[in-house]
Amino acid sequence: MVDIVTEPRTRLVAVIEDDAVARTALGRLLRIGGFEVALFDSAETFIAAAARSPWLCLIVDVQLTGMSGIDLQHRLRSEGSDVPIIVLTGNRAAVVRERAERAGCLAFLSKPFSGTAILGMLGSIAEQAHP
Repeated sequence: MVDIVTEPRTRLVAVIEDDAVARTALGRLLRIGGFEVALFDSAETFIAAAARSPWLCLIVDVQLTGMSGIDLQHRLRSEGSDVPIIVLTGNRAAVVRERAERAGCLAFLSKPFSGTAILGMLGSIAEQAHP
């Protein structure tokens, strides 16, 4: 499933989350925060549909159906992508955080997370990308 809402391209955020309720809620939050959002239900859908878009940031769940969020990070980094990645998970195990950080995530957030925190992170990323 892919849902793209148009706003200025410089604020395009991909949300890769297999839980439909969480994906939709996060998409709404980001739109309210002024970001353009593309929603993907799997890493494979993201790769097939939109991997070459000018992403401001990716927000990726760790436990996806099919390829994991951390495996997606590894793949993108091995292909030379330096897009900022925020990792989300309900798994609070330290080993998961360590794997995500070693794979190159910018931030690691445990669910439930603060909407204000994620919007603040994206605002900082947007500011650095387009001063």
